[in-house]
Amino acid sequence: MTSHLPESNRRPRDYKSRALPTELRWHVHLLINPIGKIRFDQEGSKPSFAWAEYSSGEVCGKVKSMLWLIVLFFLSCTLSLSAQPDSGVILREKADAYKVIERSDWSRYDNGRYIGHVYRETRASINPVAIGNGQAQVYQGNFYVLEETLRDMQQSARAVNDVIPVSFRIFPNGDIHIEDDRGFPSLRGFPAYPEESILPGAKWVGRAVQVMDPLNEGYPVPVPIVVEYQYRGTELYRDIPVYRISAQYATRYPGVRGENPDGNTLQTFQDERYFKTLQGVHQVDILLRISDGLPLLIRDNLDETFTWSDGKTVRFRGFTISFGEGYIPLNTDLVTEQVNEVLKTRDEHQDDNNDGDLETGWEDDVNITLTSVPGGVRLTVNDIRFIADSDELLAAEYPRLDKIAEALKKIPERSFLVEGHTAAVGRPNDELTLSVLRAKRMVDELIKRGIGADRFLYKGWGGTRPLGDNTTEEGRALNRRVEITIME
Repeated sequence: MTSHLPESNRRPRDYKSRALPTELRWHVHLLINPIGKIRFDQEGSKPSFAWAEYSSGEVCGKVKSMLWLIVLFFLSCTLSLSAQPDSGVILREKADAYKVIERSDWSRYDNGRYIGHVYRETRASINPVAIGNGQAQVYQGNFYVLEETLRDMQQSARAVNDVIPVSFRIFPNGDIHIEDDRGFPSLRGFPAYPEESILPGAKWVGRAVQVMDPLNEGYPVPVPIVVEYQYRGTELYRDIPVYRISAQYATRYPGVRGENPDGNTLQTFQDERYFKTLQGVHQVDILLRISDGLPLLIRDNLDETFTWSDGKTVRFRGFTISFGEGYIPLNTDLVTEQVNEVLKTRDEHQDDNNDGDLETGWEDDVNITLTSVPGGVRLTVNDIRFIADSDELLAAEYPRLDKIAEALKKIPERSFLVEGHTAAVGRPNDELTLSVLRAKRMVDELIKRGIGADRFLYKGWGGTRPLGDNTTEEGRALNRRVEITIME
């Protein structure tokens, strides 16, 4: 079982093994501690994280921590190699685009009674986009929280419960500013890596914070954790040479002393919708590709029980797997050209003052708008025509669907987010339900036309995101639309 490790160093048993054959140099977008600050060494090139320590039979010292998105915020790291076996681990900034898919497979118990299996999935992408005021590096991305299901639906189009845009800046002095922080990243300061070279069997300890929202209802609680790591050595994973690191930690809330790792009083929440206590254990395996340090897989085996003020308990027992991959940011100009080639739209204008967003007009027989957005390239299918109060498309829409499918087939290896919108006519619940059904119907029609189901996500917004005035027929026609985003 995982123990809640004390602040002092722990000395593991001595071991005998050879040193790693290469120097490990970690490049990471940013380091973040549990109170949202980033700190750099005086020379300005080496981020430091002061709350972690490690010990082994060979080396002792400080650990430098890397931000790791386990649930909803994943920034890339790459590993460069040199022929100096004992020169240590060095963290440096590197601004790369990164994607992560996290899948959870848990058994759920309410008040001790098994109620079924739970599948959760989150997808995210983060991309460095600009240098802002004060030479701060700006990052943007989107997080897609998929609808919870009672069965594995990896090969199906998936409903999206929430789309969460993220924008944040990192300043030269190490400060980070996250706009509209909604609890992401969920696991901060994890994993942590030692500065110096390590041997198989080496152990170290790091501190982190895990943000918990067990029911996905928007009531996150930050929980300090202390993690014990061990380097296991090298092996093959699907014929790929990897480094294996194991980690274990306990989750306790409130903590033993009711304090955060920085010594500040632990934040508590009086609202009864937040859980009041937590106890759990985590056993984690981390696989890093040797050739470049890409984190191919993180598997977290967990068992946690949450308790609310009314005495209700919810226990989750199972595993969460995170798959990471680097990606080349979408070439919006090329994608727009490829889509326009099929849709035969024409450029109307490009606003030089809209931060580079591209807008193209439409021809009467297509009525589709293309727009460059932070999450990719969006096709807006204007005034989409369904049978009234139904998700059944009019036959007159089929030629447009054929064109859209043909255009999307020009864009391989990308996913598509389909979003349904309705006019607002005073029935918000019905409008939301109808918009979801219409988005799903659009997905089904595109799947029929030869696009893989697993490439689609879909969500309905009802009448909450109008483009026009709902008091006029012209405005309502603008609001009745489906948007398809070719995602980063």
